[in-house]
Formats: sequence, C-alpha cells, structure tokens
Amino acid sequence: MKVDRILEIIIYLINHDNVPASYLAERFHVSVRTIQRDIVSISSIGIPVYAESGKYGGYSILPTYKMKNSDIRDDEQQMIIKALESLATSYTSDTLKALIEKYNAIIEKEGGQKVFWDFGVTKENNHVQTINTLLEKAIAERKHITFDYRNAGGESSKPCVEPLAIHYKWYAWYLFSYSPEKKQYRTYKVARIQNLHIQETLSSIDHGNIETLMKDSETAYYQTCIPIEVQFDNQNINLMSEYFPDCQPEKLTESTSRIFIHVPAKERLWKALLLSFGDQVKVIGPEEYRQELIRTAQKFLSNYDIQVSQ
Repeated sequence: MKVDRILEIIIYLINHDNVPASYLAERFHVSVRTIQRDIVSISSIGIPVYAESGKYGGYSILPTYKMKNSDIRDDEQQMIIKALESLATSYTSDTLKALIEKYNAIIEKEGGQKVFWDFGVTKENNHVQTINTLLEKAIAERKHITFDYRNAGGESSKPCVEPLAIHYKWYAWYLFSYSPEKKQYRTYKVARIQNLHIQETLSSIDHGNIETLMKDSETAYYQTCIPIEVQFDNQNINLMSEYFPDCQPEKLTESTSRIFIHVPAKERLWKALLLSFGDQVKVIGPEEYRQELIRTAQKFLSNYDIQVSQ
C-alpha cells in the first residue's frame, strides 16, 4: 500500500542521509518515478525532505527533524537495538527489518555507540532462512508438513508432523512439532531438514499452551542426562569454570580437581568439546562414555596412521 510505503520511506530517511531515488526504488520494489512522487507527498505533509544533486547525492531529512524517546536511557537504547540486530543475524524477516528501522528512528543516536556486538558467527545460512519461512506459513495455516531428515547419528527418516513453533537456542533454529502417527511431540533441528513440503491436511487438535509443551519436552530431554566425571589439573580450574559454568569444580588432591558434566542421551558435542582440551582433561567415567571418547579419538587419528593408548 502507498501509505505503508511512504511511512517506511520516512523512517528510512530519518536513519540515513543522501539516499538515491534508485536505491529507494529497488528497496521498495517500485519505479524511480514512483519514489519521486512519494517524496513530493512526504514534503507536502510538512516533513522537511531535501535533495542533494551530483554523483553522491540523494534524499535526506533535515537533521533537526528527530523523534525522541526520553523514557529510555542511552545505554538501554543501545541494548534494545543491538538485541534486535543480533536477532536479525539469525532470522530473516521483513517485519523485523522494519522494526529495527522504526526503533532507530525513535531513539537518540547522539554521542556515538559505546558498546559493540558481533553476532556473525551465529548467523544461519540461506537454507535455514528459507525453511523457516515455509514453517511460519505452515504454522499459521495449521497444515501438516513432510520432509527428509537426518539426525545427529546419521539416521534418515521422512516425518509427517504438525509444526507448532520454531525457536532459536544453542546457536541454531529448531522446529517443535506434533507427530500424529506417534502421538508425541518432537523437536527437529531446522538445518537438517530437506525437501520440506506443506500438505493440504489441516490440524484440528487443540494443543493448548505451546510454550508450556516446549518446556515440558525440554525437561524430559534433560532427564536423560548422564553425569560424566572429568578430571583435570588444578591450574586449569579457571578454564574449566569458564566452559562449564554450571558445574562446580571439586578438588581431589593438591594438584587435581574434577567436575561432572551432564550430557543428554545421543548428544555428541560433548566429545568435540572435551577433545578440544587435548591432554588437559581426562574422562574417568562412566566407562561407556570413556570408551566412546577413546573410539572417537582413535577414528580421528586413524586418518594419520596414529594409534592412541587407553
């Protein structure tokens, strides 16, 4: 709609200077001529838009024309906008982009930024963003979906589920769903979903509070945790506390301490993390997990014709 587009142009110009008409046309999917007419409309309602000519010219709004929010402190404003921008690194949404632009228009930006974040490492790839868009559509329409899935153990399946929510945790997106066939709630990592198709089948089930269901499912998942005893030299106690903040170190001798890390069933990342410490840590038990870590190390070293002793 024209009114929505004009509002978005105003907000964008409040946050940016010397914006070419060609850029605005591309951003809002209209012609340059349409942008020029929109600028005339904006000026006619009293917003001071001016144009700079030349190679680096474009449209701007007078710097004195600002929206203010005196109820939020400068440090709080920075926290809010950086939280929104960090979300944008893992979640592609036109609504989110528009919200960031609107909030940038509301807050004062005088004095410069004092705190900086870089969330680039957490950004999901385009495949995940595309799947998330399809999942949003299926959730909104209450339709079932099918997809190809390969779990962490390499096992393949083709689930048919009702998608209930997507959520972001552990630096990745996950799908929370209900399986009519198994009559249970299941969680899938979005990055492992392939060939997703939205079915015409509609759900008639009232699932109640989805957030509560997700919490219950997570609680059940963590009840499968196994405590793994890890011993290490006391000189590494600060390092272990950094990587395992919820695990209380316990001194065994003058030179040795231990912690118990709680690992859910079928979880594999614990092996990668412990192996990254090299000879600074040693798994004591349970014996099954100790042997599993040794087998993983042996398989890795076999690529280099190296054997590891137990």
